Amino acid sequence: MVAAQTPSAWRYDLHPGDHLTYRYTFQRRTQSNEEQTQVEARFRTHVLVAGADAERISLGFQRNRESAALTEYRSKGKDRLAREQADFQKRMQKRPSRFSEAMEISPAGEPRYSWEMARETYSYFLDALHEVTTLPPVPLKQRETWRGSTLLGLDLRWVGDESVHGKLCHHVEGALSDGSLQLNYWWSPESGVIEQVALDGSYSGADDTVHETARMELESRVRGEPVESWLGSPDTSQGALKAILLAPGVPVSIEQLSRVLISGEPASQGLALAVASRRKIEVPAGILSKLQSTNPQSKVRWMLELSSSSGNSQAFADECHRPLPLKSPPAKFGTLFKVAPASQDNPEIPYLLRVPLTYREDRPAPLLVYLSGGAGLAIDGVNTAEDIVSETDYLVLYPQAAGFWWRPETARRFDAVLRQVLQGYNVDRDRIYLTGFSNGGTGALYFATLWPQRFAAVVSLMGAGQCNDQVKAGLPNLENLPVLFVHGENDTRITPDCSTTTHDALTDLRPAIKPELKILPNRGHDITLQSDDGLTLAFFKNKFRNPFPREVAVSLSDALAARSYWIEILDGRPGKSGVEARVKSDNTIEIHSHDLKKIRLHLRPELLPKPGNLRIVWNGKKMFEGPIRDCCSLPRPPSAGDPKLDLTDTGDLALP
Repeated sequence: MVAAQTPSAWRYDLHPGDHLTYRYTFQRRTQSNEEQTQVEARFRTHVLVAGADAERISLGFQRNRESAALTEYRSKGKDRLAREQADFQKRMQKRPSRFSEAMEISPAGEPRYSWEMARETYSYFLDALHEVTTLPPVPLKQRETWRGSTLLGLDLRWVGDESVHGKLCHHVEGALSDGSLQLNYWWSPESGVIEQVALDGSYSGADDTVHETARMELESRVRGEPVESWLGSPDTSQGALKAILLAPGVPVSIEQLSRVLISGEPASQGLALAVASRRKIEVPAGILSKLQSTNPQSKVRWMLELSSSSGNSQAFADECHRPLPLKSPPAKFGTLFKVAPASQDNPEIPYLLRVPLTYREDRPAPLLVYLSGGAGLAIDGVNTAEDIVSETDYLVLYPQAAGFWWRPETARRFDAVLRQVLQGYNVDRDRIYLTGFSNGGTGALYFATLWPQRFAAVVSLMGAGQCNDQVKAGLPNLENLPVLFVHGENDTRITPDCSTTTHDALTDLRPAIKPELKILPNRGHDITLQSDDGLTLAFFKNKFRNPFPREVAVSLSDALAARSYWIEILDGRPGKSGVEARVKSDNTIEIHSHDLKKIRLHLRPELLPKPGNLRIVWNGKKMFEGPIRDCCSLPRPPSAGDPKLDLTDTGDLALP
């Protein structure tokens, strides 16, 4: 044991050109009533200091998987390891072997942004494991505590001093109050960096318990390396580019980027193109041409489209040619932790959001909403989708259910989160897609019945459909939405008849768009976005919302579902009221309703089959005849409003 030092401020000793390498081992043991498995993965991680000043240090991280092994697999007491090895290796080959992120920290390790939530392996606890972590904000004595900066909110404590790698180190430990996670790290005042990190945690899933351990050991440290050397190596190029992308003050030239662009590494090439796009660095035509010919199907293609265009000028004006405020550029790309602020109706609401490299604030981007199964945890959504969505240009919203998705309070929370995303990002309102698995598959159908006008298409993976009363009550509201049901034929948790009967019931309603059904043979309750045989994203491809269908039905299953497209119920009773409306070829809007007397219409000229006046007939009574007002004479909707559905000639009608 080394004698304690006089209290002093703890600070990282990191300077531009520093390159730290860590050995990193991760183990997971999973146990259920019938199966026990154990996996071990080994990584070598690189920490690259791209820039530093008195207030911030710009870091790039690249974690390269060197090996992954299934070390145990027992099923019903029998050793099945040899049989399962091949499938495990196939899954590993599909996953990237290099993972990168960037962060700016204070000299005391306080992060300026959210850490990346899509990591090198699947875990609930990896947010607590980093090569840098928060040091105490003020000088302190041994046994004093402070709050860490991870989402888990660990209370950290300096427990003593030890020698690690021949250096004096302050040993810090933290634990969750329920004992499910223990974190230890050893920071050296001699080297000014973390020499060792250890994590040990356990948690329960729907049918199993998981025990995870991770350990990082500083292997080497080099000072004064040039950025060129990092960009020239596949082991470090992605981490270096992420740091350059995050920190505009870190200089980079086209000559440096060109080395990456001709490297043949698609992930690094995409990052280099993103840096060039953000920094407005012109890429030589010869390099662009070569990239286009060698990456026709790669995600590099999305970045090439951005690099060859200065943006969409139409994004700066609405359909009435009125200028629009430009959305703020994202501070960071990747899958990040976000919070919708507290309001009168809701507390703070956490969620995760993937901002792809292709996102640009001057052009609308498609949005994919993905609801997870089980307890509805957003991180479960990330862990079952990220490898697939990383190959697309979608913004991806992972909401947090905090329970079942089909409860009204959960729907209100989702509504608040979606509105925040729509306000903060340039989302293409005609390309918002909704899907989820298990609990989330049921929730996707429920949200679609509440707000069909918001979405371009919906896919339910193993959802309960009309086996759920809330979904059954709102099923008529789906008649204008493309809907796909996907289920495993051997699913015993939510049986496939829940999808087949819902598909049949929706078909019997004679919807404008016939629903689709896929029952996957030899599959159980194991279908997610990453294991759905590619059905979900293929279904969404090239589907656009029709904001003004000429036949609309509103079944008031919940007060949240009072509006469907251009018709809104003002005085209905949930579970009782309903309305059907259609636009006839002579510009007559014919409305039939029950258990209500007040409605609101949101009308636009494109709703009518021909120019001229419209006529409104409600339950056989003539209510109005006249023109639709010019929408461009109306006030513009708020920033979170829908530019089509909210820019309408709005009128209220009441039956005597």
